[in-house]
Amino acid sequence: MIAGCSAGFLNVAEIKGTHHAMKSGMIAAETIFSVFDKDEELAGKELVEYEQAVQDSWVMKDLKKWRNFKLGFKKSLWFGLIHGFILNFTQGKEPWTLRTTKRDHEYTQKKENFKPREYPKKDGKITFDLLSNLQRSGTNHDHDQPSHLKIKEGMEEWASKSYEIYAAPEDRFCPAKVYEHIKDEKTGEVKLQINAQNCVHCKTC
Repeated sequence: MIAGCSAGFLNVAEIKGTHHAMKSGMIAAETIFSVFDKDEELAGKELVEYEQAVQDSWVMKDLKKWRNFKLGFKKSLWFGLIHGFILNFTQGKEPWTLRTTKRDHEYTQKKENFKPREYPKKDGKITFDLLSNLQRSGTNHDHDQPSHLKIKEGMEEWASKSYEIYAAPEDRFCPAKVYEHIKDEKTGEVKLQINAQNCVHCKTC
């Protein structure tokens, strides 16, 4: 079963999802309990009853109302705003469902297609550098705590390819500088360093 935030129970229009995540967890527990109650063998069993229970709950009714909101912005900002305004009135009863034609990772393009961005230096008054903000988050890990972030076996080579081909998007999508590509000044070789102690557990990666 996939429950909680892992299943993406976020109402994008209202930027709310904690109550959905909690309810899905409750449904998951109830589903497991119902199987225990029948004294059935659980090993290797897929609890399909869970998916049906989620579909029948108020969680899916709520999400269905705003199913088209996010994809409206794929066309343009103005289209998304106007489309979102219309959805306030249709409340999920609109006869259309917007669908994406590609998987998320297929939108990632090679670095040659973009110009590097130069950001102004942080002034320490209104704008702050990433590590200062990270310190304010209160994130705390033991210095010798084992890393919970691991690169799959056989994928080590891809870490350098990500830098060469895509300019390492993981260096930018991570809000805590967990992923950092470091260039060896002598050899010119680029290696991925994982600063697991910085992780704020946002689940972006």
